[in-house]
Amino acid sequence: MKNIYKIISIIIMFLAIIISQGCESDVLNTQPTDSVSKQDVFASADAARGVLYAVYRDWRASANTFAGLTFPILLSDAMGPDFCKIASYEQAIAYSDQDQGSGTVRYPWQLLYRNINNINDLLANVDNIPDDQEEIDEVKGEALAMRGYSYFELVRRYMHTYAIASSMPGVPLYTEPTTGETLGNPRSSVSDVYTQILSDLTQAANLMTTDRQHEGYFNVDVVYAVLAKVYLAMEDWANAITYAQSAKENYPLMSAEEWQSGFIEINSEWIWAQNNNELENPGIGCAANVMAPFMSGQWAWPSDTLAGSYSATDIRGELFEQQPDGRYFNFKFQQADPVLSSDYPYIRSAEMYLIEAEALAKSGNEPDAQDALFAVQLSADPNAVKSTATGQALIDEILLEKRKEFWGEGVVFFDMLRNQKPLVRDANHQTPLNFPANSWEFILPIPEREFLINKNLA
Repeated sequence: MKNIYKIISIIIMFLAIIISQGCESDVLNTQPTDSVSKQDVFASADAARGVLYAVYRDWRASANTFAGLTFPILLSDAMGPDFCKIASYEQAIAYSDQDQGSGTVRYPWQLLYRNINNINDLLANVDNIPDDQEEIDEVKGEALAMRGYSYFELVRRYMHTYAIASSMPGVPLYTEPTTGETLGNPRSSVSDVYTQILSDLTQAANLMTTDRQHEGYFNVDVVYAVLAKVYLAMEDWANAITYAQSAKENYPLMSAEEWQSGFIEINSEWIWAQNNNELENPGIGCAANVMAPFMSGQWAWPSDTLAGSYSATDIRGELFEQQPDGRYFNFKFQQADPVLSSDYPYIRSAEMYLIEAEALAKSGNEPDAQDALFAVQLSADPNAVKSTATGQALIDEILLEKRKEFWGEGVVFFDMLRNQKPLVRDANHQTPLNFPANSWEFILPIPEREFLINKNLA
């Protein structure tokens, strides 16, 4: 057992070196295990899992503004309607850093492709691991799930939503590890990328269980949740409903007390989260560090429209505090003790309820859609009244509920894109930009550096 942990530590340390150089090196040059013996890395399922641990660690990286998955998540919120200010994201709010050479454009691309390559190397070798098949299947399932998730994040950031772009060029697909000699693949169609995403996730769902060390890692419930998001993006309402219902089954909605506790610690509603602690945390990239009020001037300023959308008895609205200058602080995210160890939710069951509600409404089952919506509303407001809205009015109410529930969690921007809505910011917004529906302003361009090394891109 000590040897296994030594191997895992070596893998993580080696990948950490590769990862720390990622912003300066090309995606296709990432070779995650060449300096660690393949015999050691793939000696057992536990040792191979070290590659996945390294990817998780990269997803919660530290040391700079571009901090793992937190950066692209908060980038999405910054580009939406309800963030007037957020530390280190002012250019994103102003849409002034969308050129092909900017770190904003490069970082999500490099982060996700770097880890896809690490995962591809694992998948190329996992079936040859001399270990119990059940253990091998768990590692393989987790790797497939992580790759499917990564491609979903790429394709919805670097191309328009599926409904209008399924036949358009998406992002390059790689299912085998690359080397410095790899020429690079052309962009696959959005439809083909989604086909790969579904293949990875459905295979993963068949191999995985609910077991995991903690909520910072994938299990089958996380896979169900990602599938619900993917099918919603594809407007496959039946599958979105099915997987949303499965994903939320073991994750009861937060109580009012939990909702107002500062989102410091993972609780029973968080299906997947960034699990931080005193020794391992994302440093300056900790979400609370850029959103918690009074943290060295680092705070997020929500829009007046959002602040005014809550009823007087909604516990979420109680977290808004108007300042003498008229702006608002929001105390949803607070700093833990020690500082920088606050956890952060990636997926909560409330999102699954509202995915279910939207898909039900759009498939014509409005009574059940109202019930799913009401479950979230009632958990936040003891005086909530179940909606009687129908048609577009019901869908609009569901989307508003998602704005009220998921401020700071990277959900609302993609709702806007999926539903082909314009960006509309209120007059008191620090950067009151407005863009029409399906604007190319919403889509990150492929980084210039990628065109320099991949001659098959067009």
